[in-house]
Amino acid sequence: MKRLFFILAFALIPVIPAYANTTITLTEPMHRGADGIFIDDDLASAITPQGRLGKALFDRTSTARSYVIDMATIEEIQDLADGYSFFNEAGEIVEIPEFVIADIWLNTLRSAVKGSSVSALPYGNPDKRFLANKSPAEYKYLKEVGFERLAAYLAQPVLSVDSVDIGVKSLLENRILSNNNRRDLRILYSVAPAPELASLRLQLGKLLNPALTEETSALLYESLSKSLKENSRKLRVARGNYTITTSNYDLPVTVINDYSVPVSVELIARPTNSRIVIGAVPLVSIAANSQSQVEIPLRIIASGETQIEFKLRSEKGKQVGEAEYIPLRLAVISPLTTWFTTGMAIILLLAAVIQSMRRVKKRKKL
Repeated sequence: MKRLFFILAFALIPVIPAYANTTITLTEPMHRGADGIFIDDDLASAITPQGRLGKALFDRTSTARSYVIDMATIEEIQDLADGYSFFNEAGEIVEIPEFVIADIWLNTLRSAVKGSSVSALPYGNPDKRFLANKSPAEYKYLKEVGFERLAAYLAQPVLSVDSVDIGVKSLLENRILSNNNRRDLRILYSVAPAPELASLRLQLGKLLNPALTEETSALLYESLSKSLKENSRKLRVARGNYTITTSNYDLPVTVINDYSVPVSVELIARPTNSRIVIGAVPLVSIAANSQSQVEIPLRIIASGETQIEFKLRSEKGKQVGEAEYIPLRLAVISPLTTWFTTGMAIILLLAAVIQSMRRVKKRKKL
């Protein structure tokens, strides 16, 4: 009933608001986790006639002539329109099949900005003072994404501006700096520039929005960390268990690529003891959503148990993902042992022959 009331309320509001000489800023700290589930239903409330973003577009006294827009906010509202999931206060997931109010809000925005000056914020409106100082290349990237996506969405020229300064710093600055997530994601993206990794890269930038509360920041950071860990396993060496019975053996190793783009990596193999010697390993190229098998030449020195540590490395020599260990059981008889065993067998055979000949001679004498 509540959502039906909002829909009826929208029907009474003019689609195109009046224009004048003020600027309307449309940005909201993110509410959607890296898994696509909203951590609350606050954004849906914000775009209703009574909400902050709703009033910005539908207030009859509005006299806007220019707009400053965060495309990250627009994309989250788009996600509301075609159905979404969110966690309620009890921690349960609630499914909303579609949210008509979001469509109305988006259509009104497209109508309102026609003929107006529009500026694009860096994607997610991150803390400029922090990001431009610690990672200017990343800040530039977020500005480009925000600009390009907003221009494409509105199908009209837009300007690029810096983040809105609200006078406070991001709560996650120190945590992101001290954690390896940003570094690992950057290395992984350099090897596999897949859309799913680009989304996580943008998610990391959105976490630096100073308007995020401490509770919200913690929930969103946890969601991102989980997704990053899951994605790091999309490029990996398949596990196996081998018993080798020959002194020279080509070990078949499978590298799996579950990303939507082809990948080329260097496969580094290192034995954990001196029982084996590993030959040269070729560069591995794997098609998107596929796997590739390479043969690793091994020379067995001694029997026993050992492991091979496998690492994937980028063209710049950076490790990608975690190392994988494959155990080997070596049941190989060395050449020296073979010669000794063969020699003893020959000696025993000759002794048996001589013994037989002696017995034959004794019988003839009798």
